[in-house]
Parts: sequence; structure tokens; C-alpha cells
Amino acid sequence: MIPINERKLVLKWDEKNKTQQEIAELLGCHQTSISRLLAKYKNKGTVQNLPRSGRPTKLKGKTLYRLKELILREIELANNQYCAVSTKQIGELIHQEIGEVYTMRHVERIMHKLGFSLITPRPQHLRHDQNKVDKFREDFKKNFNRSMWAMK
Repeated sequence: MIPINERKLVLKWDEKNKTQQEIAELLGCHQTSISRLLAKYKNKGTVQNLPRSGRPTKLKGKTLYRLKELILREIELANNQYCAVSTKQIGELIHQEIGEVYTMRHVERIMHKLGFSLITPRPQHLRHDQNKVDKFREDFKKNFNRSMWAMK
């Protein structure tokens, strides 16, 4: 994001017929940033950040932090082996906490914003043999002489 004082410089340089690439090099930013700024000025008549339309989110600051703590606690309680909960469970938790019902896609966006990653199951091969996998892991651990980190 280009600071306000530099935005005004961009407008002055544009009036002096400098190219977008020259302006970008002077400011040390990308040419597309300059292009977007000039288009914004042409459409809106200002380089200031204007308020956006739409309903403001209820998930700000302390509410978002408290929600993250609740989700972490829920994950720990839900399943000690995998430490995971479903998107639907998180949506219900959000509904209980703030009284809003979000779509599954919106809950996924919130989770991404909070720094969580989505775990997707992978199919197993037809010839998958769990006994062979377990034996390999045991042999690997026995033959590996360095410290190893493993997920539970």
C-alpha cells in the first residue's frame, strides 16, 4: 500500500506526463500499483481510502482473539489423536459465541485468517497394507541414528 503523501506525488508526476513505469521506479513499487492508484483517482476523484460498503464484521480485535482461544480449546478437547474439528463444528461455535450464522465457506475464510490450515483426507491405494507400513516405520526408527520429530 502506498502512503498518502506518496499518492499525491504520483498524481503530480502523472500530470507532468511521467510514465507509470517511471513513477513506479521512483517510488520503488510495482507498475500495477501505480496503475490501480491512477484508476482509483479517475473513478473516485480521490486517493484517500474510502469506507467500504457492506455490513461490518463482528469479528474484530478482542472478539477474534477470544474466538481463536475457544477454537484451540475445542480442537484439543475434540480429538486427542488428530487434534481436528470440522468446519461445521467451528460454525456452531461461532454461532454460540457471537450469535451470527456463517456459511461453511465463510467459516473456512475465518479459520484461514486465524492461521489454521484445512486438513483434507487422502484416498488410500487399493494395495495399501497397514501392517507393511507399520513394519517399515519400526525398521526406519531402529535404523535411523539421529533425533527425529514425529506427529502424533
